[in-house]
Amino acid sequence: MGIKLNLGCGNKKIPGFIGVDRVKTAAADLIHDLNIRPYPFADNSVDEIIADNVLEHLNDIVAVMAEWHRICRPGAIIKISLPYYKSSGAFSDPTHQHFFTENSFQYFSPEHEYHFYAQTKFKTLKIKLLAKDFNDFRHKLRNLLPFKKFFNFWLFNIYDEIYFELACVK
Repeated sequence: MGIKLNLGCGNKKIPGFIGVDRVKTAAADLIHDLNIRPYPFADNSVDEIIADNVLEHLNDIVAVMAEWHRICRPGAIIKISLPYYKSSGAFSDPTHQHFFTENSFQYFSPEHEYHFYAQTKFKTLKIKLLAKDFNDFRHKLRNLLPFKKFFNFWLFNIYDEIYFELACVK
């Protein structure tokens, strides 16, 4: 059985997962800056990665994905949650360095026209747009909006986050 990692865990402890963060928290089992490679894990040793609102903070997405590819075994699952690029939350945090759309991880698919720059392969299993249920009236009203995916093309702040599930292909 391989390792399960919660990368950029912050204060979120997930049973069965090794919490990794650059700061010492109650949830962090291992202190490591995810911008520094190589990570302290062997090749092909990881079965699952959870990266909840961390990837947008890292310097070099292509290098990070290459590192994840190195440590993941074939078929390993990577679950990524990110601020959606059409959400004000994506832009309001000054530590966010990157913005993500529904197409952001196509770059790592061998079918993508610029894949030759990536040198890693991931298959997208799931993409889900999420509208958080915040307590203010504006968010509650937005969540009642019919045809959200249709309106999302023209409007901002319909969705707050985007979730990806990827499989490591080797």
